[in-house]
Amino acid sequence: MPAHTVTAVTLRAGRRTKNRLKKASERRGYRLKTPSGAADAEQEGRNNFNADGIDMNTRQNTPDSFSRDPILLLGTESRFEQTLAQELRGLPAEVICAESFEEASARAGSACRPPSVVLVAETQIQPDEFEGRLAELQIRTGANRLIPIAFGRAPDEKRRRALRQAGIELALFGRFGRHALRFQINRALSHQPGRRPRGEQRAPKEWRTRSFSSGREKAVRCYSLSSSGGYFVTPRPWIVGSEIALELPLAENRLLLAGRILYTNGPGASEQRVLPRGMAVAFDPLSLHVREAIRQDVTETQHGLEV
Repeated sequence: MPAHTVTAVTLRAGRRTKNRLKKASERRGYRLKTPSGAADAEQEGRNNFNADGIDMNTRQNTPDSFSRDPILLLGTESRFEQTLAQELRGLPAEVICAESFEEASARAGSACRPPSVVLVAETQIQPDEFEGRLAELQIRTGANRLIPIAFGRAPDEKRRRALRQAGIELALFGRFGRHALRFQINRALSHQPGRRPRGEQRAPKEWRTRSFSSGREKAVRCYSLSSSGGYFVTPRPWIVGSEIALELPLAENRLLLAGRILYTNGPGASEQRVLPRGMAVAFDPLSLHVREAIRQDVTETQHGLEV
């Protein structure tokens, strides 16, 4: 049967499903070099990371700024910080770089608008001082709020507890791509302390796959995924309401999931700057073990996104 005619879940991985999805997201490490030799679209999607572990293949040519307020990047002038600043500008967003809180106060204080998000190198955070210094920075810059995101190598549990006690909730630990970067900045911009997310937990992804509808095939890239659906990047999304089938990479196998298009984000006056161009897909009801496999993968990814 041709792939585009499948309307139900097809599973070839059996009981091994639960621990296989994590191979698709490639999120471990911090400064990993790009492997070579992509054999297919999925492997190619895994390998398109630069030497600093940041995905180089999801930039959107959006003329407007991704965030109204500048994003403050607090860290040393290392290669990684320079690459991170470049990727933030590519969202696009205005970026203010500083090596210390004092420098950040001076630079952010002279900007047209105060920052609302600050990315901080985990190695530079002193938990006993951080909350007070962040509050002082917020006052000096005139920011209504300043949400921190820690980045760097994944710390141990003791260090995580200290960071949480210092008021840091969001992170970019380990290897991450542009989708995770955009996802976390969006999360910080809409951050409400103590509020639990509605619906199924979701997480950013970076892999490429295929979608099928009405006898046609379209290459897409996963931006975020949950057990109820996902958002897929493509410059030309299917029409809202379309019934589609999506390939979900599962180690050496692939699931074919049926779903429909809930909404799209494309060129025009209604284009949302916070999302890359693409489409939101709601999955048809999934079998229990497929649903749990996706949930486990999302949970593992979230471990690098939360302190």
